[in-house]
Amino acid sequence: MLSRSTKVILILFMVLFPVLPSSLRAQVPPTYEGIPPAITEGEVRTFLDEYMSRYMKKDVNVFMSFFSKGAIENRLLLYGDIYEIYQKTFDNSDALQYYLEIYSIQIFGQSAYISGRYKVNQNLKGRGTHHIFRGNIQWYLIRENGSLRIKEINYGRDR
Repeated sequence: MLSRSTKVILILFMVLFPVLPSSLRAQVPPTYEGIPPAITEGEVRTFLDEYMSRYMKKDVNVFMSFFSKGAIENRLLLYGDIYEIYQKTFDNSDALQYYLEIYSIQIFGQSAYISGRYKVNQNLKGRGTHHIFRGNIQWYLIRENGSLRIKEINYGRDR
């Protein structure tokens, strides 16, 4: 049999335990089941290869699937403007070639920053004209609904 003082302590414990601050209770580590894995360098390189391939195939709808709906290009253009520019570029081109030299890939868990240098060769439709564009480029990628998407892209053109 329990002594009277032991019974009182037990009753107080049962009454007070539910109102104690959680910091005084046992801590349970959070579950990580819903958190996607960190972006990998291989995943980024695959994304960029597919990005260039789709650019050269000139299908604007498929190409734009690489962009987040909240994407920004050159710190100015929003998704709708980006779509229009690529649509015009693809419509006015017989052929496009895209080359990329990656300088760095920095991973930040669910995002990545990539810097490099690009070169685009464009053959214009019906004009027989050829343009070469080149310059530095940076991407800020995020994981969105399980896939990598461009959140921001900035590039310049050499003169």
